[in-house]
Amino acid sequence: MIDRINGPGDINPIEGIKKPSVEKSKEKRKKESTDNVELRHVEDVRKFAEEAKNISTVREQLVEELKKAIESGNYFVDTERLARKILEELSE
Repeated sequence: MIDRINGPGDINPIEGIKKPSVEKSKEKRKKESTDNVELRHVEDVRKFAEEAKNISTVREQLVEELKKAIESGNYFVDTERLARKILEELSE
């Protein structure tokens, strides 16, 4: 039994085999490969950035005070406190 006289439906004897157009393929790939970026918690990041700026100033002051104490010979390490802190860190 012959379903069609001209053969399979996708083949036109004048045009040949139908292929998807190049433009449609490019558009399809473009749609599939789009990247999206979503920014969340922008306000939190700004807040943390401001806090970081203030922390930097405090640390610089502390470093300056420690330098002066070391240079003048007035800086002493509390070895008991240091040992306690080390043990606390190791026990966590």
